[in-house]
Amino acid sequence: MAALTLAKVIPDQVINEGAAYKPFDLKEFIRLEDPRSQVQFRAELEGGAPLPRGMICTTDGVLSGIPAAGTEGSYIIVITAQDIEGDSLTAKFNLLIRPVNVAQPQDLLRDLKAQVWEAVGKGSPLPQMPDLGGIFNWPVTPFDVYYLLERFAYLTIWDAYNADAPGELKPLVLKGASQQYRVYDRGSCIVASPKDLYAYTRTAYDSLVTARAMAEEVHKRGWTIEFSGFDKMVRAAWVRLQILGKQTGKNIEILHYAAPPEDDVIFSKEMDAMVAQKPGMGG
Repeated sequence: MAALTLAKVIPDQVINEGAAYKPFDLKEFIRLEDPRSQVQFRAELEGGAPLPRGMICTTDGVLSGIPAAGTEGSYIIVITAQDIEGDSLTAKFNLLIRPVNVAQPQDLLRDLKAQVWEAVGKGSPLPQMPDLGGIFNWPVTPFDVYYLLERFAYLTIWDAYNADAPGELKPLVLKGASQQYRVYDRGSCIVASPKDLYAYTRTAYDSLVTARAMAEEVHKRGWTIEFSGFDKMVRAAWVRLQILGKQTGKNIEILHYAAPPEDDVIFSKEMDAMVAQKPGMGG
């Protein structure tokens, strides 16, 4: 029997609003005695509320995101892990989200300009630029790479059998897509990209709902498709297409993509939840 155990206590976590939270692997703390078995994770606040806006927990146990503005506060996070036999284990830890406490680049530039004009008006020496040299010597970490991938998160869904080169950008308004993203129809593909690469109000959730909206659009068009783009957006689109295929009896072909096993589990769980809400829809 695959038993779940708490290998060690999950430590308290601290993050600032608008700052990228490192991918935090919960599998280091909750483990299966039989490593060949599978375990699914979910996270919520004590009391059952969802995680603070901008934060997500994947079913494979990775907590990440960028806490949105207005999420400052102290939270108790409840982690639930469940194995394929239905056994579950819960664990808690404290999460503190602090307010933004670092000057934004535009604030630094504004203050520097004010100092320059004040110096000119008084005939004083001009202020020195801040010493930023040390920043360039910091080592690049996996966390930094992950943060950049999320900031540049885009998705292209190709009409695989359309040999035309992408055409001009035609704005495409999709129901359910995030206002943080621009979506374009380019004839042989549809493309989504962030409006502002460094907007702290944009979270992983915005990319996922946009990917799902794009999946619904190509399903309506009946394309045979190929994906390119940010992994999380591709996976969200794939799961949505499986659900649409099950609901409508119309599956579209996806070339050159093999979904990871955990996405099959997500699809199954979402379908089970839909059937529970609307008996008879599963066919």
